Amino acid sequence: MTIGYFQRVQWLHDSPEYPVVLWAHVVDGWEVRKVDQFADGRLAWADDEHESGSTGLGTVPVPAPEEIGANPEFVIEVVDREAFDRIWQLARARDSR
Repeated sequence: MTIGYFQRVQWLHDSPEYPVVLWAHVVDGWEVRKVDQFADGRLAWADDEHESGSTGLGTVPVPAPEEIGANPEFVIEVVDREAFDRIWQLARARDSR
């Protein structure tokens, strides 16, 4: 059985070179699509056929949401497909300009 979900992880830090929100579509423990959102509004995305800059799919399984949430550096929320698809489409549209 395939188990998939969508997550939005706020990363609490002060460095402009790293994303502040990490969006991911996770299937069977692996990222299949992701969007990195930066404080300046930039969006970088990746899937199995595309990477943007430093944004690529993970090479190890994604920790469970509870494990991510246990780290005080992260605030995680499991979101619905519509929320993820909105940021996904926006990232792809900005990339094609």
